[in-house]
Amino acid sequence: MRRITEEHLADLCEADYRNLMGVTREEFGRMLQALEEGYRREHKRKPRFTKITMVDKLILTLTYRCQYRSMDSIAKEYEVSLDTISDNIHWVEQTLLNADLLESSVTCVYKTNAGITAH
Repeated sequence: MRRITEEHLADLCEADYRNLMGVTREEFGRMLQALEEGYRREHKRKPRFTKITMVDKLILTLTYRCQYRSMDSIAKEYEVSLDTISDNIHWVEQTLLNADLLESSVTCVYKTNAGITAH
């Protein structure tokens, strides 16, 4: 299953954060907070159950971006479908782009913060 658990994250030093995910511990915290807020805005009435936690969504997106892993290998690790991984990566990237916490998307950029649309 998952290689990076929340317990493992707590034990990581700053250098390990940079090596594994390409961000600092502080940036990771800000990103996680932005994702949780974005999820609350989108699901005001009734939150949905998902197999992948918000921390996992951020970790899998950052490892996808930083380590250039395929979505297929990530899907096998998390034991979910390729579509689930793809949807989560797109949602996380879009949410972080809108929160000005990501400079560009590795996948399709729908709208950048500068208002420029790229395909």
